[in-house]
Amino acid sequence: MITNCFGARLQQAALAQALLLPLLCLPSVLNAHGNEHGVPDGGAKDPLLSPTSFNADSGTRSSSQRLAVPVVSAAQGGLWSEVEPWPLVAVHAALLPNGKVLAWDATPDDADDDPHTTDNYTTRVTLWDPITGTHVETNNDTDTDLFCAGSAHLWDGRVLFAGGDSGTAGDNGPLSNTNIYDPETNTWRRAPNMLAPRWYSSVAALGNGEMLTFGGGYLPTPAGEVFQFDQTWRGLPITNPSPYLEDYQWLQATPDGDVLTFGPGNSVSVIETEGSGSFRPGPQRDNIDLRDYGSYAMFDVGRILVAGGGESTNSSVVISTDTRQTSDTSSLNVGRRQHNLTILADGSVLATGGNTDGTRYVSATGGTKVVERWDPASGRWDVMNPMFADRQYHSVAMLLPDGRVLSAGGGICGDCYAIGYEEMNSEIYSPPYLFAPDGSLAVRPRLSSVPDQVNYAQSVVMGVSDANSIDRMHLIKLGSVTHSQNQEQRLVPLEFEKFSGAVSVTFPSSRYVAPPGHYLLYAVNNDGVPSLGATVRVGHPRPLVGETVRHDLGANSTESFEYQLSAGRFRVIVDNINPVTLMFGQSPARSVGNENLSICEPVVANGQSVCEFTVPSSGIWYLSQQTTQRVSYQFSTQAIPVASGLTPYEPPSEGPTGQPSEQAPSTPAPVTPSVPEGNNAESPVVVGSPAPDIPVQSVTVGAFSWYGMAVLWGMLVLGRRYSVGILQS
Repeated sequence: MITNCFGARLQQAALAQALLLPLLCLPSVLNAHGNEHGVPDGGAKDPLLSPTSFNADSGTRSSSQRLAVPVVSAAQGGLWSEVEPWPLVAVHAALLPNGKVLAWDATPDDADDDPHTTDNYTTRVTLWDPITGTHVETNNDTDTDLFCAGSAHLWDGRVLFAGGDSGTAGDNGPLSNTNIYDPETNTWRRAPNMLAPRWYSSVAALGNGEMLTFGGGYLPTPAGEVFQFDQTWRGLPITNPSPYLEDYQWLQATPDGDVLTFGPGNSVSVIETEGSGSFRPGPQRDNIDLRDYGSYAMFDVGRILVAGGGESTNSSVVISTDTRQTSDTSSLNVGRRQHNLTILADGSVLATGGNTDGTRYVSATGGTKVVERWDPASGRWDVMNPMFADRQYHSVAMLLPDGRVLSAGGGICGDCYAIGYEEMNSEIYSPPYLFAPDGSLAVRPRLSSVPDQVNYAQSVVMGVSDANSIDRMHLIKLGSVTHSQNQEQRLVPLEFEKFSGAVSVTFPSSRYVAPPGHYLLYAVNNDGVPSLGATVRVGHPRPLVGETVRHDLGANSTESFEYQLSAGRFRVIVDNINPVTLMFGQSPARSVGNENLSICEPVVANGQSVCEFTVPSSGIWYLSQQTTQRVSYQFSTQAIPVASGLTPYEPPSEGPTGQPSEQAPSTPAPVTPSVPEGNNAESPVVVGSPAPDIPVQSVTVGAFSWYGMAVLWGMLVLGRRYSVGILQS
């Protein structure tokens, strides 16, 4: 037998097979600290646990028992890594577009009895790199305790935080603070406060690019708020829609354009977010009145798996968002609460952690290490190899780009301290699809030429090894998880056509099916083996005409906003005259057809830059902005219909005058999908790394541009149906 870095003893026939396993290992974190394990094993309610030696004096297990022992082969039950120390308890975690994980717990006063730390509102935050295993301290400097805040990704990859903890010295309370983390610069900043202070509030990304926060402790009024494009909050005066509003609400945007709330209370209700909003109570979800600290996963379009919670029930149901009705599926093998459901790279769902005896927060004897995987096709839960650490209250689990799962945290609560429970560590699970039947590493599909950004209904050609073996492709939204619920994860199946060494993938046509933001793209072969995940940003935000938009644009980057316009003129007023180039056309600045963009020469007056563009026909149009330096700015828009006589813009006072030069955009002719450059998912080191932007100013506007010649060449290549050698990885 050979002991490998996953902490399991594998019976392998050849040493070479075992030597492949370090390719999936994470280096130990040398600078982390903390009590590794503080809770004796109960074990009695966990049928798959092997006996574990526990040292009551040191609070740790003996070194000879540090490794989880597999019950079945890795190809059947997966494999768990060693438990690695972390610099904090991962109460919250968010996967970033760059492939790193942002994790945080609380301020120092929440984790010690030192009265001198009660005025410190700096949250402990770490930026963890799954490739190198290293941590970078990333504490926020915004005078906000992010403990038990709501969080989700904005459409541009930044992370929005709603509320937090206003209490000190062990007390808790709601907070109205709004915070934004920018992964591109690894910096924090405050945004305008919410209308109501919130603690335990949930956040959901909406189809237009806005964000909904809903619920929270201490009965906030209004119950819901929408984070708008000007980065202020619009209240939704919904009156006490649920008796369980103080728990994290289970929210998911639906394909119909509204938001479903389906737990932990026993109703499947609808929140409408336009204008002042509304709340439509719905039917009961199931026969369990309260599934607090259960978990859920949107594993398909309009379909949500709910499992566990309440009194550690083993009940599982599937919700259809269109009918708001539920259907039964197989029960968990082990009833649990305080667990996490994680959508895996192959589309199945993993259940990890929790307790089996219904204890509200943490059980000294009922913690379970039984791991289960749910198959959407059969509806069956299968038991996997057990995990090692005790993951209960305040633990997280999250899919990583390479298809493994991060499991971390547990602790920081009064009951936790009373029994010495604090899991300041993590472990990694490698699901069965990463292994061949003989226990060696599975041969994975390899994606190449994956663009870093696509639009709705866009078809893209990308390379893939052994294209004929690809069975399905899908998107999985980057996760943001805390308190047993991942506020963002959803799987979106994709249509695709196979060629020799390539696939033509069509992305979702609806922004309500896939709200704008960052997703992991996977190709899964006939054996159920997924590729490495490539990070792809899908869609563009869609503000209304007349709305003010505030935005931070990175150096040498481009951003596009989608508008529904009628024929006439479209006026854009930018309040910051920093060098932001405005472009307008029927496609975003970074997509096929952008040679037809009009580039504005603005009128400048009183610190404003003003552009007007002709809108020759009604439909979808894109306003794109580009800059060579990082800039914060805001702009507003006006639509001037044909009947108004196309009145030219008049500056508010004296200043440079003159009409902007324009070229009426023409509708681009249909173009065979090209092969854009972008993320190459073959190397795990570069998964999710964005390709550098190409300045649009350098693209000649006209029918005979170099870009047009490139498209013609691409059409010739496609005409040969991707002969062997084209796009081979």
